[in-house]
Amino acid sequence: MKKEFALALTLFAFILVAVLVLAASQNRLQPAQQLNENTACTVAMTEIIASGQGDVYNMEGAEVYEDPDFAYLVIYSVEGNEITDPSFESVPVDWLDEQKNSALQAEAWQLFADVIPAQNRDMIAKYRVFTDGADNTLAAVEQNPEDITQWILDVDMADIENKDLLLSTLVHEYAHVLTLSASQVIPDQEVVDNWNDYALLQKKAVACPDYFTDTGCSYSNSYINAFYNRFWLDIADEWAKISAMQHESKDLVPYYNALYQFYLSHSDEFVDDYATTHPTEDIAESFTYFVFSPKPTGDSIKEQKIRFFYEYPELVELRASILDGACSMEQ
Repeated sequence: MKKEFALALTLFAFILVAVLVLAASQNRLQPAQQLNENTACTVAMTEIIASGQGDVYNMEGAEVYEDPDFAYLVIYSVEGNEITDPSFESVPVDWLDEQKNSALQAEAWQLFADVIPAQNRDMIAKYRVFTDGADNTLAAVEQNPEDITQWILDVDMADIENKDLLLSTLVHEYAHVLTLSASQVIPDQEVVDNWNDYALLQKKAVACPDYFTDTGCSYSNSYINAFYNRFWLDIADEWAKISAMQHESKDLVPYYNALYQFYLSHSDEFVDDYATTHPTEDIAESFTYFVFSPKPTGDSIKEQKIRFFYEYPELVELRASILDGACSMEQ
């Protein structure tokens, strides 16, 4: 979940099997490479990355952080490229206009469908429109509690019109689905049903022989396990002490301040400060930069994280498909 101020465990329910078809890759790869060389598309990629940048955990001058008002507006079923059977939630009168704006809701879904190939999003079972006001949570993904191999995509009505930011956020959210899918992490109904039970998560982590993601135990050959073992082992203990602060008090400002200082101390290791929230957020942010940035050539750890995805041919293929869709829209 990518948001301005996020609890590290609040919506870490992300799982989707990424089905990548080799035959499609040969049809998609070359056009994407050509688009990458197009000046207009290169500028667009830069603008998409820039739209999501900013020190979201810099709480200088803040005394107390309060969660904004939040409400679900409409819940759709997903059938292939289509959203169907809208279910309207009970909302305050002030939000009725947003709830009724089906055209804008469909536009946001179509943006997601246009950039993520159909075979890679067939586990998205529901599309849920919500609002918490502008500039808070823009989008999120969550395991469907009724079938934890399926996913729910959430998008905020108040933030839909910023297309560059929405696009980068949707790719970030899809990265959660990709890296925490049932092929990557063992689905765990008990964790889904008790996601905010810190003691349970600690118990599950101890029992996991590989990296425990807070959604389940990862497989040894998963993307997230390889990413964690390569980039997080040296900083995990330092980060864990900070992460525990969010469970110690309802006042989250000290936690956000500590997390921001952690980022400043390790700024050469993270593509931005939001990536320090959790290893699952780090891999999702790094994947977003992998998609929308040129391949880096430096030796910093954050550049190594972006190059990490180039080690997997199926992810290079997926990047090409996403850029086909994104650059076609820009053109």
